Amino acid sequence: MTLKIDFAGASDMGKVRKNNEDSWLLAPELELAIVADGMGGHNSGEVASSLAVKVTRDKFESMKRTGMKPNPYNDKFSLEANQLGFAVQLANSVIYEAGTAGPENKGMGTTLSAALLNGSKLSIAHIGDSRIYLMRSGVIQQLTEDHSLVMEHVKKGLLTREQAEVSPLQNILTRALGTQKAPAVDLVETALEVGDRLLFCTDGLFKAVKEDKLHEMIKSQPDNAKACAGLVTAANENGGPDNITVIIGTVLKKPLKETLKDMFRKSYA
Repeated sequence: MTLKIDFAGASDMGKVRKNNEDSWLLAPELELAIVADGMGGHNSGEVASSLAVKVTRDKFESMKRTGMKPNPYNDKFSLEANQLGFAVQLANSVIYEAGTAGPENKGMGTTLSAALLNGSKLSIAHIGDSRIYLMRSGVIQQLTEDHSLVMEHVKKGLLTREQAEVSPLQNILTRALGTQKAPAVDLVETALEVGDRLLFCTDGLFKAVKEDKLHEMIKSQPDNAKACAGLVTAANENGGPDNITVIIGTVLKKPLKETLKDMFRKSYA
């Protein structure tokens, strides 16, 4: 059975920030979605997140088109996951070089959570504390791991998740794009089923709206665009302390007509 993902997204400055340093992308032609949350002085965060999204998308597209096998290569994951991870590493190099080229962008960086539909799997490349969730059969599961100081403390048993949510250290990242020459990028692959819902979001959403409330709101609204708008509104009603970016996708069975059209297009590409 061939799958497809129907995506919608939204982004908002929130109630406190003076600009929106988040960037996001929906590239249906690549079956790819990305969220990124920039950081840095002046407009550096915006620069970092937009570079991350653009370079990741463009490099992944060129690798997919040529079938290039990246080096290094992780045999635990598919070619497409490795290509996406390599594209994210290239984005890191571009941001790192831009951040060290002059004082105006010094210290800039960004999170990035990217995922693509890869047959019947979701292939993810991730760094930072933006998140990708999977919702299935009434259960919500975080597919990505937060690269933050508080999550390190949670893993070591020094803090509970509830304590981490209110800790003054929660904004300190242990990994991000642009802050090191070659940071580790997590690759994750998971099987998808028809009816699954996916949520991509920056911390401006999940720090303002609790996970169970997120899940409840998405379950109650099958229209993804309306669900995105509702989550942005909820975050702003809870103070909107940060930029808010949300992407929601529904996994569907691809109609035979679309599958045949794809096969025809590939055979003449």
